Amino acid sequence: MSETRLVWVNGKLLPLGEAALDPRDRGFTLGDGLFETMRVRKGTVLQLERHLSRLQAGAAVLGLSPLLENEDLTDAITRTLTANRLAEAAVRLTVSRGVTKRRGLLPEPDQNPSLVIHAEPFVGYPAELYDRGVRAVVSSTRRNERSPLARVKSLNYLDNVLARRAAEASGAGDALLLNTAGDLTCASAANLFLLLDGALVTPSVASGALPGTLRGLVVAELALRTGLEVVERAVRPEELAAADEAFLTNALLGVAPLTEVDALPVGRGVPGPVSVRLCAELRDE
Repeated sequence: MSETRLVWVNGKLLPLGEAALDPRDRGFTLGDGLFETMRVRKGTVLQLERHLSRLQAGAAVLGLSPLLENEDLTDAITRTLTANRLAEAAVRLTVSRGVTKRRGLLPEPDQNPSLVIHAEPFVGYPAELYDRGVRAVVSSTRRNERSPLARVKSLNYLDNVLARRAAEASGAGDALLLNTAGDLTCASAANLFLLLDGALVTPSVASGALPGTLRGLVVAELALRTGLEVVERAVRPEELAAADEAFLTNALLGVAPLTEVDALPVGRGVPGPVSVRLCAELRDE
C-alpha cells in the first residue's frame, strides 16, 4: 500500500488528495506569484540560501508582501520533508498573492499570500543523460529581456512550456531561447554556459537569463575552483559553432553537457572535459 503524500498548504500539512486552494487565488487566476524548485540530498536542501534569496528578491519585484521570513520558510520545508520521510527529493515551493476582495489586476494593500510546499522522491536524472549530453533546438519563442519577469521565477512559465513542447515535437530534449535582440538567453528551464577561448561564457542577466541558483554557484565558486574565468555577456547564437563545449545548469539537473543544437554538434559532439569536471565538483560540493 502506497504511503500518503503530505503537502504544506498555508501552515498545515494535508494529505495530497485533500490539499486545496481557493479557486479565486490570484496565483490561479492571474499567475500572480513565484516558485522555487529545490534539490534535497541526504536530507539537506542544496543551495537553500540562494533559493530563498531569489524568492525574496522576486517578491520585492512583484510587491508581494508580507512574505514569510527565511527562517519560517526553512522550517516549513523541513517539516514537509520530515513528514514525508524524504531524504532524496525535489521540493517545489509556490507562493501566490492569494485571494483578494476585489476583481481586476490591481492588488490590495493588505495581502494574505498563499504558500504551498510539495515534495516528491527524486534521486536524479539517468546517467545516460550526462554520458550522452543534451540535444537541443533553438526555439522560435523569444524571451523578453526588458521585462522584470525575466529575472524572477514567476508562475507564468508558458513561454518555456511552449518552447519545450516544440523541442519535444522535433525530437530534441530541450530548447534554447533567444531574446528580442536575437541573443542566446537560456534553455527552457536551465542556464547556458559555453567554453570559448578557454573561458566560460554565460548569457548575462541583462540579456534575459534567469539568475539561476546553480548558475550562481558555478560563477562564484565552482569555476574558480577549477581555474576557469567566467564572463557574463551577450552571447550570439553563432558562437555555439565556435564553442569547444557547452553545458546547461539548474537545481535538479546539476551540470549537463549540451552536445547538439539544431542537429549540429557542439564542440566534438560529446561531453567535454570541463562539463565532466564541473559535474564531479558539484558532486563533491
